[in-house]
Amino acid sequence: MRVMRVYCPECSSLAVVRKTNRKHPQIADIYCACSNMECGHTFVMNMTFSHTLSPSALTHGRLMKNMIDAIAPDKRQEMIDLLSQAQDDDQKVSKPQGPVSATAQSRR
Repeated sequence: MRVMRVYCPECSSLAVVRKTNRKHPQIADIYCACSNMECGHTFVMNMTFSHTLSPSALTHGRLMKNMIDAIAPDKRQEMIDLLSQAQDDDQKVSKPQGPVSATAQSRR
């Protein structure tokens, strides 16, 4: 697992995080101190959430539920019926066929 490293903006030495002050779940102030004894710089950095690269698998179900809940009840039942029918059709197609008959084998 990679750990984010903070570097001193004055001397570029590795800095130590002394405190984190969360202002919001996606915004934090990071209080840092330079590890270079000769520099001794202390500073505050801001860390914020920017954007998602790949959606979380944990929220996928919640998103689907919210979308389904937003559909009118009569349309929701119609959608469920269509999905059930499509699932039944897929199961019929994916079932393995029985053994090939002798007459079908001789035609090959």
